[in-house]
Amino acid sequence: MDMGILNQEISVEEIAQILDEILKNTLLINTDLWGQDKYNQNFLEPRAQMRARHLLKLYFEIEECFGISIQEKDIVSGAFNSINNISVILYSEMKNA
Repeated sequence: MDMGILNQEISVEEIAQILDEILKNTLLINTDLWGQDKYNQNFLEPRAQMRARHLLKLYFEIEECFGISIQEKDIVSGAFNSINNISVILYSEMKNA
């Protein structure tokens, strides 16, 4: 799913759906097992069944798909830990681009 430069009018919800598809199709993480609140599932909790390599791969997939690098401050702060949090980061980066 190489989208390159995305339309700046994309919503946080649409970004979340794209991230969910990346997790399912590229990382082979079945996010449907996370329940109704899957977009808020913390990637670091055992229930998510994600390892460090998944987070690293997700980071690179985001760069490729959205053309945006997640800033170090967002990773260090712990915000790179759920679909919703990453969606908000990406939305903010796109609006400020």
